[in-house]
Amino acid sequence: MQWISKLMFYMKGRYGYDELSKMLILVGLVLSIFSNFTGGFLLNMLALASIAFGGLRVLSKEKGNRRKELQQYMKWKQSVLSRYRKYRNRWIQRKAFKITKCPSCKQKIRIPRGRKKVRVTCPSCQNKFIKKT
Repeated sequence: MQWISKLMFYMKGRYGYDELSKMLILVGLVLSIFSNFTGGFLLNMLALASIAFGGLRVLSKEKGNRRKELQQYMKWKQSVLSRYRKYRNRWIQRKAFKITKCPSCKQKIRIPRGRKKVRVTCPSCQNKFIKKT
C-alpha cells in the first residue's frame, strides 16, 4: 500500500492516461509483435518510439499541449470513422438502392433498384430528370 501512495504522489500534476496515449502504446505493441515475425529493425524502432511517446504523454506536466494533441487526434479519428460509416452504409444498401448524381448540381441521390425508369427530383436544386435503375 505504501507504493501506491508513492505512485500517487509522483503522478500528482501529471497529464495521465488518455485515448491517444492508449492508441500509441497499443500500436507500438502491435508493431513490436509484427516486427518479431518479420525481423524488421526499422519496424521495431518505430514500435519503441510509439511506446515511448505514449509513455511520455502519460508522464508529461504540459497539460495544455497534451490536450491540443488529443483534440487533433479526436478530430482525425472522427473524420476517419465518419468516412468508414459512409462507405459501410453504401455497401449495405447496394442491393436495394442505386446512388446517382444530379446532372445540374452533382449532389448524390439514392434511388430504389428494380424499377426500370424513375423520375427523380433533386432535393437541393429541384431539377427533375429520368434515370434507369
